[in-house]
Amino acid sequence: MKYRGIVYDVGLRFTANNPYSVAHFDSELVSYDINTIATTLHANAVRIEGEEIERLLTASRIAHAAGLTIFFNPWKMNVPIADLPAYFAQAASAAEQLRGEGANIVFVCGCEITLFNDGILPGATLMERVAWLGSQAAAATGPKVPTVFQEKSAMLNDALTAITAAVRAEFSGLVTYSSGTWEDVDWRLFDVVGVDYYRNGETAREYVAGLDRFRIGKPLIVMEVGSCAYEGAAARGAGGFMLLEGQNPDGTGKFVNNIVPTRSEREQAEYVEEQLELLSGAEVDGVFIYVFSFPSYRFGEGARDLDMMSFSLVKTFPDGDPRSNQMPPWAPKAAFHRVADFFQR
Repeated sequence: MKYRGIVYDVGLRFTANNPYSVAHFDSELVSYDINTIATTLHANAVRIEGEEIERLLTASRIAHAAGLTIFFNPWKMNVPIADLPAYFAQAASAAEQLRGEGANIVFVCGCEITLFNDGILPGATLMERVAWLGSQAAAATGPKVPTVFQEKSAMLNDALTAITAAVRAEFSGLVTYSSGTWEDVDWRLFDVVGVDYYRNGETAREYVAGLDRFRIGKPLIVMEVGSCAYEGAAARGAGGFMLLEGQNPDGTGKFVNNIVPTRSEREQAEYVEEQLELLSGAEVDGVFIYVFSFPSYRFGEGARDLDMMSFSLVKTFPDGDPRSNQMPPWAPKAAFHRVADFFQR
């Protein structure tokens, strides 16, 4: 496994006009986090994702100084696909600047564009597109992309053709894409095959065998895998967050059927460790664990514990807790230690 990686979020807007997932970008904390990724977690790569290019640049320079390979992932959600080439061209120019500074950098031309951008899947919002995708789940099993997605994938590949042309005009390094398993990507456009590859209830054998359709003679990297931290989260895989429907004015979570899940860091840790073990024997070139931190969902008790609904390896303390003012304002979860042990081995 060439790349032992962690996903690091510097601020995404999952819902149009809402605050970033990282509301306050603190370069001191970013430096602490990334150096923790490089040293305590024993990673050699980091996938830095976010919308603001300046934030990506700052975090990438810190990662370069820490000796990490950077997967540079600009990500502008909830805009029409027609708007993406110009955005990626600007980001690619910044990434080429980093390459000129000596950074070892791979450019990521977006992530699950069918889901996170307007114009391909039905739905005006991310959650509407998630719901449509979920309604097709029965047809989305098996090793091949179902027929229902073929037309959608053709639209995606038209978008990716325009995006990669814009990126390659500015950036001279390796280029990849972070695909959903329902997307049938034209990998001729890319140097590296990248797939977000969560296990959603399949057997271990089925999970590993599902990678075969991505083996086309190019490097193959699992760009995301991870789990939420509550009982039952492992079987839900990538959809673990969907039990949280929103937040009440008092900060408590709104959960499906008004049932508050039971926190289980052990379940998250065992899922992550098992997938790492399986993937290490599956001849992939790299794995990125999603995600280091997710400060929008803070640690708490009972219905206030939104952290258990995130995929983060650390739990961020809420405002008002004295630990929220320390450096760092988080503590490792059980999965953090499993990842560190695995990467060190």
